[in-house]
Amino acid sequence: MSPLRPVLLASALLASSHFIALPAAALEDGVIAIVNGNPISTMAVDNVASQLTETGEAGDPEAILNELINMEVLTQAAEKIGLEQLPEVAAAIQLQYTQTMANAYLAKISSELTFTDEELRAEYDLQSANVDTAEYRPAHILVGNQETADDLLADLADGKDFSAMANLYSTDPTGQSGGDLGWMQAASLPPEFIEAIAPLDVGEHTPYTVQTEFGLHVIKLLDKRNAALPAFETVKPGLNDLLARKALAAHLQKLRDDAVIER
Repeated sequence: MSPLRPVLLASALLASSHFIALPAAALEDGVIAIVNGNPISTMAVDNVASQLTETGEAGDPEAILNELINMEVLTQAAEKIGLEQLPEVAAAIQLQYTQTMANAYLAKISSELTFTDEELRAEYDLQSANVDTAEYRPAHILVGNQETADDLLADLADGKDFSAMANLYSTDPTGQSGGDLGWMQAASLPPEFIEAIAPLDVGEHTPYTVQTEFGLHVIKLLDKRNAALPAFETVKPGLNDLLARKALAAHLQKLRDDAVIER
């Protein structure tokens, strides 16, 4: 789970600020500044620095502290005129509190989750059973209208070479290489392609044109194979994350089931 961090003000405000140094000797441990009696913790600075670092920005502690001081001054000014009592502000504060607590709880529960190799292997087998490993090597001839498509189909029915016809008829650049599209997984092909080539034997072509957003195709199945599944050891981190998400979802559902929810 991502660590929780405060939100920075606009960068323009940061750019216009000047660092305010306070005597460290007057401060308690873990406190880096005090604004009208309200402390700013070193943890707040560290959290913002970590957030900036993860986004590729430089997390300068002095600039961050100055920004947090700005935020505290503005917050106190807002409280003096009672802005926290406005419905929209109160709702935003409550939402931020709820999100922070919910994320902290999920992070704690997630950090306590562990899974055995047997559990990971069972999930691997489950996911593997649902993976379509089929790979196809199709070739196609793309034409722009049905009349040309009918002429093409007639030539192919007469036994003319598919590759030569692709070079002659196809408006796709692959026509120069016989229409060969190379090896492709089912997920990367248009659904119309899969429906057309799945029942074909290797070497056969569709006896009709296939309509896609690109035009009309006659498709030949050059070859097909089953791709190897990734090794268990290489996907263990992903399996762990997947089981963690499932466990958290189940835990959340139990909390909902046990809660009294009125809508």
